[in-house]
Amino acid sequence: MIVTFLKSATKLTELPRGKKPHIAFVGRSNVGKSTLLNDLAGKKGLAYVSSMPGRTQLINIFEVDHRFYLVDLPGYGYAKISHDKKQDFIRLLRTYLSETEELVLVFLVIDARQGLTELDQNMLAQLEGVEIPCAIIVNKMDKLSRSVGLALLKKISIEFPKHIVLSHSSVSGKGNGEIWETIEKSIRKGE
Repeated sequence: MIVTFLKSATKLTELPRGKKPHIAFVGRSNVGKSTLLNDLAGKKGLAYVSSMPGRTQLINIFEVDHRFYLVDLPGYGYAKISHDKKQDFIRLLRTYLSETEELVLVFLVIDARQGLTELDQNMLAQLEGVEIPCAIIVNKMDKLSRSVGLALLKKISIEFPKHIVLSHSSVSGKGNGEIWETIEKSIRKGE
């Protein structure tokens, strides 16, 4: 599988158009979306990873095997940016989610240590409101003991039975296969 960085966009008119499906990744700032994308691609440094939250401020697009796009959306909930910038992010995110016809799946990425926060639940409600298929990735599972991690996955699955719940660890690579499988199923369903 060949994953390459295509471009960054500040507005929807800069997104690639056509028939190729979009698979988007959304989550709070500092949840590890960029690290997750690098792990899925098997390439360190493909998506820029920063120790400072809120660094993904553009829509970053990665092409997979010339077949579809992985889309890294700006993180939400980071407080150390201006109110105007935060509102710009929110508008960009809402517009992308509601107006991108090529969007076939959104992964809501959450931090295993935090669980589903109120901000995450608000995002999930927004995704359900625009009827976009959504799966939840519980990221950084290596930060929890096995029993605590399994209990968290079960709790989220019970609370949100309409959504696929997956786990991921960039340390072990655990979960990559299930994520790719979910992507492939969504693309086939959208064809």
